[in-house]
Amino acid sequence: MKAYFVAGTHRIRRLSAAALALAAAIILASCSNSAKPQETASSAPPPSPSKAELTAADLLDQAEAAAQQMKKYAFELELIQHLSGEGEEGNSSVNVNMKGRAELGPLKLDQTIKSDIDGEESSIRSILVPEAYYMYDPEFEEWSKLSASQTSDIMKTLSDLQVNPAQSILDIRALGAGLQAKPQGDTFTIRYDGAGVEARTFLDKILESTLDLSGMDPKVRNSIKLDSMQVELLLDAARKWPISYRIDSVMSVEYVKGKPSTLEQSISGSYSQHNASEGIVVPEEAKNAPELDPAPMD
Repeated sequence: MKAYFVAGTHRIRRLSAAALALAAAIILASCSNSAKPQETASSAPPPSPSKAELTAADLLDQAEAAAQQMKKYAFELELIQHLSGEGEEGNSSVNVNMKGRAELGPLKLDQTIKSDIDGEESSIRSILVPEAYYMYDPEFEEWSKLSASQTSDIMKTLSDLQVNPAQSILDIRALGAGLQAKPQGDTFTIRYDGAGVEARTFLDKILESTLDLSGMDPKVRNSIKLDSMQVELLLDAARKWPISYRIDSVMSVEYVKGKPSTLEQSISGSYSQHNASEGIVVPEEAKNAPELDPAPMD
């Protein structure tokens, strides 16, 4: 069986089992009371809810609005998968770490991807800008680039966790009544623990990036059963923008009919330097790099 490892911005072909690849402005206004009547108690605005009164839904609404204002940031994302079951096809281990910077509108991405797939390690730096995707191989100390059409395909594999924090928050918001919020110092923690329909809907979108879900054999895809999922999102208490997240899930999948394997997947990451990260610049040597020929993804 052939599978693809989707690492957010590129796919690594492999012959093993599993494959894979997330500021509300505070406006202070003052006005003079001179020549103006005082407001009555009935016309005064209601007090803002205290930290303890804010619900998970309230916080996520504010967080989504805050994330919409994140135009650039630094990020780190780690993906760990362990597949355990019968035979070679039913066992695999994947660890991917992505660290870099993102700019939105238009999308630009500069990240270093380090992966360990069943003991095979690799490292690559990639830069994505409109119409171009550049890769630097530290082993050979050389740059290469993909065509515009290939770049378009690459962009489809990107996770919202990397390049669209606001959408990632909306996805968490859709988990609904199972969400809980807890204030802690200068942060809020949003948590979810469940395995219902809403959890599977949420996870399917994650699996699109980590397992190339839509590209899987339909029989394998339909065999996936979610056992448990925990989601945790940390928000800045003042600005409400996202600081970090973690998504842990356990599911079963049959790569070989009648032989279910257990897939444990953990995705964790963080955002920093909100609207203050260094700008993304393509090195001249990358711009002059040779364009790679398209490779079939069979």
